[in-house]
Amino acid sequence: MEEKVSNSQLRLVFVDILKGCSVSTSKQFGHFYIKHLTHFDASDIDEFKSECMKKAKDNGLETEKEKLKELKKDELWTDQEDSRIIELSGYIVNLRHSKSKLFLKREINQIVTQIKDSEEEISKLNQKKEELVGMTCESFAAKKINEFYIFNSIFKDKEFKESLFEKEEFDELSNHQLIDLITLYNKKIDGFYSKNMKRIALNGFFLNHFYLSEDDAYAFYGKPICELTFFQAELFGLGKYFKSLMTRSKNKAPEDIMGDPDKIIEWYESSQNAQEAMERHTSDKAGGSSLVGASKEELQRLGASNDDEGTISLAKAAAKKGGQLNMEELMKLHGAE
Repeated sequence: MEEKVSNSQLRLVFVDILKGCSVSTSKQFGHFYIKHLTHFDASDIDEFKSECMKKAKDNGLETEKEKLKELKKDELWTDQEDSRIIELSGYIVNLRHSKSKLFLKREINQIVTQIKDSEEEISKLNQKKEELVGMTCESFAAKKINEFYIFNSIFKDKEFKESLFEKEEFDELSNHQLIDLITLYNKKIDGFYSKNMKRIALNGFFLNHFYLSEDDAYAFYGKPICELTFFQAELFGLGKYFKSLMTRSKNKAPEDIMGDPDKIIEWYESSQNAQEAMERHTSDKAGGSSLVGASKEELQRLGASNDDEGTISLAKAAAKKGGQLNMEELMKLHGAE
């Protein structure tokens, strides 16, 4: 079960996003600041990656492509497995697109299950590939980049003028010390994972300020967009996205899902799809529009029921197909491509 995150915890993460840094303290390393990176920092990392790749190549390490070629020759890895990963990735993209067009809970749940199963299969294939491939130019570079990333993110001061370590001092850290430092770093940065960012973007303490900014990032953060940290840019983008969802919706999301941003997104998309489908279809003489397969409770939850008697069959559309619409026909009816 996913751990519940309190509003006070989210507020602390939000304040860190505004400051552009987080603070960590330990007996081993003392009090230090973790800088949130920007595009300027990312360009330094890209340059360092090129250097690491060249160094690995010069030291005789193979690239992943070269290693896979050998594995396929020895029949330890196959083109079919590579193709399966690509196929599943495309399948997931299509499933998510289809999910965004649906409004019936059971159909959405069915697609969610298919997405989860596909992601698990991809994960198993990638894990097998990584174990077979072993150390390559890319994995060597990734390890060095992680260390470079940490070194360039930790400072003694909040102005980021004095690094926590001199370069020589950092290079001499033992594996145990490096692991402890990375653990402290990850413990702080884990608070900025996608779902928490969405939770913040839906929270009153963020929205009250965001609406005052009138979609102006400079008004919100007080600096040009190009100078925003990745976390600042992501949060502002989420704010605009949720504002758009709420503005377009004619209904308010149910209280029982307000703590789960993914379910809120799903509800707004479903509600919008249901409402659009209702508006596209001709009302019957009693004034009731209808959606095939939707119960009265489902329509009420989506805010798409607009008839007093709760008529919920799409008789005319279903009659043309022998009294029933399948998934493909239902998706066509809702405008899915």
